[in-house]
Amino acid sequence: MRLGMHGTPLFNSEDRGIPLTERLLPSYMKELGYSTHLVGKWHVGMSRKEYYPTSRGYDTHYGMRGGFIDYYTYNKVETWPDGRILFGLDLYDNDIPQDEEERYIVDALTDRAVKIINRHNTSVPLFLHVTHNAPHAGNTGGILQPPLHTTVKHRHIANSNRRLYAEIVTQIDRSVGRIVRALAEKDILDDTIIIFASDNGSPTVGANNNWGVNLPFRGLKETPWEGAVRVPAFIWHSSFRPRVWDGLMHVTDWLPTLTAAAGGRLITEIDGVNQWDSIIQDGISKRTEVLITVEDSDRNTYAAYRAGDYKIVVGNVTGLSNNYYGADLLINKEKAPEYFPSLRSCDIARIFEYMGLYLDIDEVKAMRAAATIRQEEPIRDSTPCLPSLTRGCLFNVRRDPSESRDLWQRANKIAVLLTSRLRGLWAMQRRRGPLNIQIEADPANFDYRWTAWLSNQSNISNAILPDSNSRARNYTSRNKTIANSINCDGTTGIRNFLCILKSVF
Repeated sequence: MRLGMHGTPLFNSEDRGIPLTERLLPSYMKELGYSTHLVGKWHVGMSRKEYYPTSRGYDTHYGMRGGFIDYYTYNKVETWPDGRILFGLDLYDNDIPQDEEERYIVDALTDRAVKIINRHNTSVPLFLHVTHNAPHAGNTGGILQPPLHTTVKHRHIANSNRRLYAEIVTQIDRSVGRIVRALAEKDILDDTIIIFASDNGSPTVGANNNWGVNLPFRGLKETPWEGAVRVPAFIWHSSFRPRVWDGLMHVTDWLPTLTAAAGGRLITEIDGVNQWDSIIQDGISKRTEVLITVEDSDRNTYAAYRAGDYKIVVGNVTGLSNNYYGADLLINKEKAPEYFPSLRSCDIARIFEYMGLYLDIDEVKAMRAAATIRQEEPIRDSTPCLPSLTRGCLFNVRRDPSESRDLWQRANKIAVLLTSRLRGLWAMQRRRGPLNIQIEADPANFDYRWTAWLSNQSNISNAILPDSNSRARNYTSRNKTIANSINCDGTTGIRNFLCILKSVF
């Protein structure tokens, strides 16, 4: 939110990206002598070559510059607010469009990751960042796209779409196995840190839904609820013993944490916190708060913030997915395969056995139990809390991860403290400005390929806030559900929301 990159994800045709004043993780890795490679999704700027991964610290990039593509045609179909449709190829090997590619996208990305490992010069360290297209939904003509070269398994799953989703996730699992095998065969696995993390909760229903399930959490992707923002992750090294670290961590912490793990340090003050010692020593998290989201669009104005175990949600969430979704997708029509035998038979288990690391069934069961989210709060409100003009919602998300027991009135002093801090953070954000999509980006202008359309000489300041001469279509829409301001003389948007926060207490 300090950079104007929060809120709605980037359109491919949008002139916006992470400002060039910011240093990204691969540039720190490069400074420490690492070979740096991105395989897969980028999605933080593609209107100018200065925004490309290879301009931001990566030696190479093989993959898509936008948010997602078709699993077989590698095209991104983009629909504008006025109904205009743009479409074209978004799969590149650095600057070379992959017009002749024919592989399933998971296989294509995995093959490249394995190739990078196999060709790596082990006299220098390797930073390999793999960001799969799967299991994101494809274009509207093919939302779920499992591989055509295998039969659909998971016969125990009752819902057909959920079964297809499971098949796609299985391909990611196999991809991880192939990458770990390549590291082992290169004889560098023993000295490799592996991190697996999701970027957001699943859109179970609605636009771009993929039939993933966030339960027991509430809400979906692009909402302020835990189901949107609380995700699974693990970190592995051959010296680590299996355990669960339950410290509070935010995505911004990866940069200082991994830089520290690689032997570097930051001299610039940033929002991210170095958690490396806390993680490896099973210590207390160095993070005490998380600004979960701020949204100040014309459609909705809301925010969510967590301090310690407590979280508040305030503003207008009308029209969002505020409930619980996907319980029916978890129904099995027959007994599921036994977990431990399936685990023992996978690639990584066999690699571990070769390294002298053997899975113990009791330890596996204990780890699964420790990693399972538990609802400790026994009382649930009859109707899940929704914030209003005069009050927000407060939850103890450690005891009540499902956000089902509102404490706004019961713990009013905590609500006052969190709201005061949120008000200050909200005022620090950099406004996004109107949606800056440009017809010059149309892939039809470039043989139906998505590529940069603005040069270095173009005014780069309009990447966040368009100037008056921008060739953009600046879309705004007025949602009639936006509440009238309170005691603020009819102001709207960000100023109106600050007034609402002031007026709650």
